[in-house]
Amino acid sequence: MSEATHGSVRCPRCGKLGATADKFCAECGRFLRDASIDQRLLLALVHEREGREREARQELQHLLDAEPDHVLGNHQLGNLLFHEGLLDLAIEHYRRAVTASATFVLAYYDLGVAYYHRGNMPEAAAAFRRCLDINPNYNAAHYRLALALFHQGQLEEAGEHFELSATLTPEYVMAHYHLGVIHEREGATEIARREFERSLEEGVHELSSLFHLALIRRAQGDHAGAEELLRRAGEFGKLHPAASEAPASEAHR
Repeated sequence: MSEATHGSVRCPRCGKLGATADKFCAECGRFLRDASIDQRLLLALVHEREGREREARQELQHLLDAEPDHVLGNHQLGNLLFHEGLLDLAIEHYRRAVTASATFVLAYYDLGVAYYHRGNMPEAAAAFRRCLDINPNYNAAHYRLALALFHQGQLEEAGEHFELSATLTPEYVMAHYHLGVIHEREGATEIARREFERSLEEGVHELSSLFHLALIRRAQGDHAGAEELLRRAGEFGKLHPAASEAPASEAHR
């Protein structure tokens, strides 16, 4: 194997530095990588797609034994580990991927999601901020950063990113639900009401939004309207029991 440094590989024949993704030395033409690396990556993808996670993980581990800084190999193995619930190991491989490729936005996003599920909101926020440094219009990163800030009590900045998320992708109604919660906490009841109503447009977070709207109407003295919303919430909960169990702040990965 050739000598490797962060993000580069040195040809053992002529000493020229090249990128870790290079297969051949640009100076002397020597083959720089294990010929089986790409085949192992493709085979791992096939195994994963067909539900053979154990075999996929084995292929990726063999790949990384030969090339520890392989960007896609680390990212893919991180994804497998994440779905197995092995968050610390997933984080380790995501970090290797972004160390080897500082602009790999998807790896930064998945790193942030792993930190988020680990409960480490400061590190999650840092990863999502890096996503936005690379791509300021990355809607999902705006939303996830807002969630991480929300859980840290940084409501003003969280609101800014929920707003950006809703602006970039109007149908992303989950952002409106959280904006409703923020405005409600700040005492801006009428704005909160409008945001909760917008979150009902696609049925996302309907149960929680109905409860919040009921509380707002009750506080405004509209007890009949509050009871009607609570009745709707009860019916929705019976029809969609999973919705009453899922955390209101959770989003799909």
